[in-house]
Amino acid sequence: MLKRQFLFLLMLFLLPVSWSEAQIDSSEPVDYEKLFAENLARGGKVLNLSGKNIGDGGLEILLKQDFIKKLEKLDLRYNAISHKGAEMLAQIPSLPKLKVLILKHNFFADEGTLAFANSSSFPSLEELQLGWNEVRDAGALALANSKNFPKLKKLDLRGNFLAEKTKQTLGTALAHLKSLRIFQSE
Repeated sequence: MLKRQFLFLLMLFLLPVSWSEAQIDSSEPVDYEKLFAENLARGGKVLNLSGKNIGDGGLEILLKQDFIKKLEKLDLRYNAISHKGAEMLAQIPSLPKLKVLILKHNFFADEGTLAFANSSSFPSLEELQLGWNEVRDAGALALANSKNFPKLKKLDLRGNFLAEKTKQTLGTALAHLKSLRIFQSE
């Protein structure tokens, strides 16, 4: 009996299950419309897809949905979105109601961040969270020099790979923001 319990526990411990598989079973096709509908809140103004691991493919489907034009807050953290997904997001027609965009813990890198900095799709954006996105100096400086976010009040770039000189430049260029988060201890 004890041997059987030990084998059962050992088998559970050694099962190859990753966090992303626990979120969405990748062996079955994802019903994105259902996923989006289940995560819409506040009368269709908030979409929280945090940790759903939709990737670039799911993002492409999301960007084609009509309801996205009504969103005021979009949470896409932990979704394995690459610089290609960031470029798709940057090219979307204007989202004039979107005020909060949470993109932490993806893989935008400089390519995606540069595309985003050059996008005019987010004229009402007040809060942008790009922490832990593999952003380096070029991407961060492009955001600092961008004139495409006239209403931006909060920017989060923690957990990226920024030189001290870049952090100083960001602090000066974005001193008008209510909140600029560039150090992990903040």
